Amino acid sequence: MSKRSFYVRESELDDFQRQVLNKKVDKSFIVKGCAGSGKSILALWKAHDIVSNNRGSLQIIVFTKALKSYMEEALRAIGINSSLVDYWHHWKNNPKKSDFIIVDEVQDFGQEAINAFIRNARIALFYGDSAQQLYGWLAEDTPLSIEEIAAATGFSTENLVFNHRLPKKIARFAQCICPEGDDLENRCRNEGSEKPYILKFDSYEEEMKGIASIINNREFDDIGILFPKNEDVDKAARFFSKNGLSVEKKTSSDMDLNWSTTNPKLMTYHSAKGAQFEAVFIPECTAGDRFSNALYVAVTRTYQALYVTYTDYLSPLLCGIPNELFNSPLSNSTSTWLGGENKTPVINASSSVYDEDIPF
Repeated sequence: MSKRSFYVRESELDDFQRQVLNKKVDKSFIVKGCAGSGKSILALWKAHDIVSNNRGSLQIIVFTKALKSYMEEALRAIGINSSLVDYWHHWKNNPKKSDFIIVDEVQDFGQEAINAFIRNARIALFYGDSAQQLYGWLAEDTPLSIEEIAAATGFSTENLVFNHRLPKKIARFAQCICPEGDDLENRCRNEGSEKPYILKFDSYEEEMKGIASIINNREFDDIGILFPKNEDVDKAARFFSKNGLSVEKKTSSDMDLNWSTTNPKLMTYHSAKGAQFEAVFIPECTAGDRFSNALYVAVTRTYQALYVTYTDYLSPLLCGIPNELFNSPLSNSTSTWLGGENKTPVINASSSVYDEDIPF
């Protein structure tokens, strides 16, 4: 198995992507697209066009350190100086004027930031998706939706329609918690090979061992293990490291991510936005309504496999999803039910789920 490339072949583009890729950069515009529609890759290749054709100076701005790290690796992969990317809370204290400013995940920014980008750029290029807005609790600069940004700036908007990352089998699950109520399934281009799993474990230790076993037995080499909070990331990183599994993590106080390795990446739902993984694991999935957008972001990070796990109770955001949207059990253990008839099946994963050859 191999990581998905940052490169894009023009022959593989859909008509909407091709229109964005070929769009002239003689004036500012917005690119709106659902999760997996290729926004970030198209932003990278617009940056490549600007740099390789000497169109002018360039800055790329993102909201989080984790996305900055991910974009740096992507820029190196396509032959662009990775120092061109910065994150908002660093850049805003020392803004620089440029011919072009590209902003990825622009829906995380508020009016103050939007004004700063326009003030410091000859041409501003914004890429985003309102359904993935995560930082509404930031009172200092309330994020704007893509529609609000378009109305405030007067910029034209290009729409990306199709999701090229997420398999339909996972999209059917994800759209049940989509905050925008989007018909995500019909945007996806490939059916995929497997439905998501929801696995219940008897204890935290069993849950972590189960995740490690799945990773080991399936030989995944592009893995995201995503949590609601930073303290959850720290706890899991300590457990895995203590038991011999090499992992890398991102928390509010620690940045240890090397995107070129195959080590599992541990981070919060929020930090994972903009990234993609072959397999996504969502442990201790008990998040409530406050995390609805964030959980949607988490489950849409994968391009192959999704595993939702928990111990005590499952997130109420998932309890009403029809049982036919889930894969068969990993073991012969008995399924139980939440929420009554025809609701989410919960697979009670006993120790038979994982083998003895795990790295513990």
